[in-house]
Amino acid sequence: MNLFIISILFLLGASIGSFLSVVIYRVKHKIPGIFFGRSICIDTKKSLKPWHLIPILSYIFLRGKSPYSGKKISIHYLLLEISMGLLFVAAFLKWNFLTQTPTITDPSIILYSINWNILETFTYQTILLSFLMAIFFYDLFYKIIPDRFSLPTLAIALAAGLINGTPEILDMALGGILIFSFFALQFFLSKGKWIGGGDLRLGAVMGIILGAKLGLIALMLSYITGSVISIALLAGKKATRKTQIPFGPFLVTGTIVTMFFGNEILNWYLNIFTI
Repeated sequence: MNLFIISILFLLGASIGSFLSVVIYRVKHKIPGIFFGRSICIDTKKSLKPWHLIPILSYIFLRGKSPYSGKKISIHYLLLEISMGLLFVAAFLKWNFLTQTPTITDPSIILYSINWNILETFTYQTILLSFLMAIFFYDLFYKIIPDRFSLPTLAIALAAGLINGTPEILDMALGGILIFSFFALQFFLSKGKWIGGGDLRLGAVMGIILGAKLGLIALMLSYITGSVISIALLAGKKATRKTQIPFGPFLVTGTIVTMFFGNEILNWYLNIFTI
């Protein structure tokens, strides 16, 4: 049963990843009809057929090329679909909303039921993951974090925190203010050269989603990841000291890792200093 659910959720996540690719492109180019417009070939403007839009499989069967112009399709479409599929599966493994109960007459027969509270948490987390991945890829390619992504994420995280009480209201407020202020200080000291305005709002999102302690863990992971990747790019001569590297993807990575493993990382970190 779990394997069946995992397969369905992977396909659902991949489909949402495919949809996010469309949203990212249309938001950037201010194309109307985000939810209802027909998908088209960017080069020829011809409408894509349904079999051109199957997540993951279409990219593989088309060999990464447009079905009309033959031009190469950016691999980020495939990566976003696979990433979302895997994140949905990971979310299910962490917030498994299926309850297994052996029958009284025959313990080998398992009855499945849904834990609606956990399903609510799972749904909330996957919505957040979808918005965060949209921010990741948008900032990666266009080096900006649009308010059309960050502000709804902020509102959803705030509303869910107030309703569920996780994190606690004080912790949520402290986390949001703390990380926002940390980025705001850098923004004003550098006059926007070190960090962008979108990063300030994403910092507030991180704090509201995770709270103060876990928010700082996510921030630390973001800077570690950013440093490692930047050094690797410099060493491989893929970038120079003047190359503009967007910070949003690192903040999203730190946030997502902390959403899944934050408490374990925090406990490990605290144990180091209690030995």
